Amino acid sequence: MASSEMEEENVAHDGLLSRELGQKLLAAREQKALSISDVADQLKIAQQHIEHFESEGFDLQSLDPFQRGYIRNYAELMNVDLADYEHLFPEAIQIGSSLQSVDLEEQTGKPLLSIAGMRIITVLLIIAVVAILVTINV
Repeated sequence: MASSEMEEENVAHDGLLSRELGQKLLAAREQKALSISDVADQLKIAQQHIEHFESEGFDLQSLDPFQRGYIRNYAELMNVDLADYEHLFPEAIQIGSSLQSVDLEEQTGKPLLSIAGMRIITVLLIIAVVAILVTINV
């Protein structure tokens, strides 16, 4: 048997397992008499995800990281064991990034007068104005 034939066979088998999982989830949901809306509300996800997981075209290997989490939570809620399907989940892609500190404040020069200096000048001006008004009225 050629390697391409074996690969096609594996893909077909994996597709069957994905659909089998979808059918198990559907059966468990129906057994618990829950609607798609009920499950989506409990899991706090869109109903479309539940519909996709239970559909004929469902494929575990096409899931993004969020969907993998959703399907795991859904299976846990329905008490469906994922052990037989774990090998079908795509490997998590390691994403590297370099973190750099960012100075969020603009670099500006120091103010000419501090807040305390402004208060002193304001108080002195008020005293001077009061003194001038007192001397004028006397």
